[in-house]
Amino acid sequence: MINASESFKKALLKPISEVFVKLELLDNAENVIDIFTEEVSSDSIGDISVDSSRDIRRMFTLTLDNKDGRFTWNENGLIWIDNKKIKLYVGLKTPLGIEYIPQGVFVITQPQATHKPSANSVTINGQDKWYLLTGNFGRFTHETTIKKGTNIKEAIKIVAENAGIKKMILDNTDITVPYDLTFQIGQNRGKAIKDLASKAFADGEYFYDVYFDVNGYLRFTKHKDPLLQAPCWTYKIDESTLYAGSIRKLDDTHLFNHILVLGGSSRTAEFKTELVIDETVTKWKDHPYSIQKIGDRFCAWNNANPDSMIDTQSQCDARAKFELKKKLQFCEKVTLNIAPNYLHQVNDVVEIIDDNNGCQGSYQLTRFSIPLKPKIVSATANKIRKGLVI
Repeated sequence: MINASESFKKALLKPISEVFVKLELLDNAENVIDIFTEEVSSDSIGDISVDSSRDIRRMFTLTLDNKDGRFTWNENGLIWIDNKKIKLYVGLKTPLGIEYIPQGVFVITQPQATHKPSANSVTINGQDKWYLLTGNFGRFTHETTIKKGTNIKEAIKIVAENAGIKKMILDNTDITVPYDLTFQIGQNRGKAIKDLASKAFADGEYFYDVYFDVNGYLRFTKHKDPLLQAPCWTYKIDESTLYAGSIRKLDDTHLFNHILVLGGSSRTAEFKTELVIDETVTKWKDHPYSIQKIGDRFCAWNNANPDSMIDTQSQCDARAKFELKKKLQFCEKVTLNIAPNYLHQVNDVVEIIDDNNGCQGSYQLTRFSIPLKPKIVSATANKIRKGLVI
């Protein structure tokens, strides 16, 4: 959850008649070169889309009033495809004045100038900084080798810096690159960073996540076990919680109770871990998702091909535990209808209490939108089930 004062949280729970938007226009080095507030139209700005399943987690479309021609895009203008960025804030009135909360740092893409008798505007798309690690921006321009023994944190730093990424907060890890890893010209830097991050694990079962946060920093951090997190917000049938109802769905499309992980750098697996929720094993007795109760639902990591990024048996074991835990969480999904909550981030754990449809307990947010004009929006969350200890 994004940090905010208690005053902001109280303002969030009151009926919102006006949302304030602030834009900081940043140069290539992310220095602030201008600040805009009045030019932003919340009626046409649309929603910020946030989705944990995408590499580019946050993106939006923004319309600016351009009556004076200030934002008409051209080679020498304020708006151009010269790697400028926008830091977007949402503000609410508090007793101490307007408090602004960051919603992301976005790369400006696809500007469009529109003139009509009734309006003159410029529309731009914004995508978070992972955009710089994909497509034309994110390709290796020369052969790059990460040497055997390089710490994964340092390897990610090398790849990111070569892509022009300077702001990073990278957690420590003891895991190193097991062999010389060479990336060819034209390969994708974003995928390389994801592959490197997938090698790092801790405590025998937790892997690392890599993404850009709302302040534009590349983050490399250990996956937070939702079972160990206290809910950051409660949604229930009460006007003071922003809750406007939900749809609870049993979705077993991605529910698996049998997983196989193979590792090794050749076609023949060098490492293998197979986990099955089988009630003939004492620790799985009476498990609600056992193969005896719901059938054998099999999932093979990496399409049953040896994963070249898995080079030890301990890493193979960790990947199997991690993936099985995730697969066992997919059964209950909830679509929430909520009033705007400008403090949420993906993977936040929230509590939902609704006796009318059986929602009860902790859920993890996976996708939601952030409206800059107050309205009811939807969010998607997965049920967090206690007791699923591998």
